[in-house]
Amino acid sequence: DLLHSTGLVGAAGEWFLWPERARLWREWGVGSHDAYLERVLTEGTSANGVFAAKVMWGHMGEFLLYARRVAGDYECGDRTAIDAMLPSPRYVWLRRTDVVAQAVSWTKAAQTDEWRAGGEEKPLVYSFGQIDWLAHQIRVWDGAWRRWFAAQRIEPLLLSYEELAADPTGTVDRVFALLGLERPAGGPAPVSGMRKQADEVSELWIARYRAETARPVSTTNASGSARKRR
Repeated sequence: DLLHSTGLVGAAGEWFLWPERARLWREWGVGSHDAYLERVLTEGTSANGVFAAKVMWGHMGEFLLYARRVAGDYECGDRTAIDAMLPSPRYVWLRRTDVVAQAVSWTKAAQTDEWRAGGEEKPLVYSFGQIDWLAHQIRVWDGAWRRWFAAQRIEPLLLSYEELAADPTGTVDRVFALLGLERPAGGPAPVSGMRKQADEVSELWIARYRAETARPVSTTNASGSARKRR
């Protein structure tokens, strides 16, 4: 939202996330993958020719399907395929340092189906299992991205959610510097209709989860004797 509000760096939609892609196919009335990609490149590009997309590791596979379709070479490397679809790409890796806080926010969003604050309030239920699994998934995805960037010899601009929340304008300017762009002098600061989802519930869940993960858990082995694990 912050980047999009500048009008200079495209619209970073989740174009290659399956549920979003299915919704847009229906909404746009497209009938082929080529037509869909053509529309995506139009909708995601600002007037100065900059295209943007948000790609999470969970839908990297779909993104590469489209890239290889454009490249016409199903044996080429990932970076070669992406370059064929999006010439001269720049990579920004946004991640959250506090994985537990991210897992709690993800759990709340999944339970309410509200992915940004401000929607209708729905009941929330603390679930150690759900938070723990999502924290595990976040760490796995972070590791996958780290290995992928290293394998492709790409050094992305690394940003953290924490610094973005603390200094939105300064973080946007770092992306502009990566692209060799400047925001118009004296122009309005980037704006977003989103706000932080974190609240007292989040803090309570984070504290509870950390307390439960720090507590030894009793298990029983095959002989029936108890043992401790963390």
